[in-house]
Amino acid sequence: MRNLIQRIGILGLCLVSVLALGAFVASSSAWALPEFGKCVAKAEGKYTESNCATKAKTGQPHIFERVKANEITKVSFTASGGSMFFEEENRVKIFCSASTASGKLDKDGTTLAAKSVENVVWTWTNCEVANQTCQNGTTRGAIVSKELEGNLVYASKAKKEVLLELHPMKKGGAFMSFECGGNPPGNGGIPIVVKEFNKGGHNCVFSKISPVDVMSNAGKDIYKISETEAGRQVPQTDEKLKPAKCNLEEEVAGGPSEWVALNQEATIKWEEEIEVFA
Repeated sequence: MRNLIQRIGILGLCLVSVLALGAFVASSSAWALPEFGKCVAKAEGKYTESNCATKAKTGQPHIFERVKANEITKVSFTASGGSMFFEEENRVKIFCSASTASGKLDKDGTTLAAKSVENVVWTWTNCEVANQTCQNGTTRGAIVSKELEGNLVYASKAKKEVLLELHPMKKGGAFMSFECGGNPPGNGGIPIVVKEFNKGGHNCVFSKISPVDVMSNAGKDIYKISETEAGRQVPQTDEKLKPAKCNLEEEVAGGPSEWVALNQEATIKWEEEIEVFA
């Protein structure tokens, strides 16, 4: 009986340790950077300045604090950019005169941390290749993506360089599809489908997002292509190499799949001031 009581006591201590560890992990994961958040004025906060980037030391004013994503009440954003292009592996380029986007922060999850965006739709206008208009709807020259989502990741944690990854919300679905020539679509044009095929691109794309550790209602979102390899995105990986490669692929008229890269710079407008904590 004594041995049984001792074993029960040991099991109880182990259970307490596991629960304590679980609480530690949960509290730590609540601020798993990088992520979207806010810095607000708060008495006895941990920070001295309005960006909540540096913790206050003894004797300094403690007047600002980070808040969880559930306290971000306005989660929508828009984006807009000027001329841009898609470059295929064979160096053919589809040029568009402008781009716009809309979406929102994804605040799902037990930690209430906003590490993701969702319902993102990009629209590129006045798109053409070799004097042939490209589109996928009734608006001439407009290419509209499918609904996209993705997470914040590090290009370099040490340098505080943050990337935003985007992929289709529909698992296995296309990133976008459109036709060039023969407009409207379905009238003899060349069909182009951008999705995951057999090259291991993971149906996603990275952009560099800035600024970080600054409360603002605006930011930059930059997609860049390789200067040496046509159709290759820069970067293709995040710091942890998950996924191992992030580069869009396409098929033209059902032909062999090839890399395709996006080159554009856009300005993001947040519905309210937020911060990318890095």
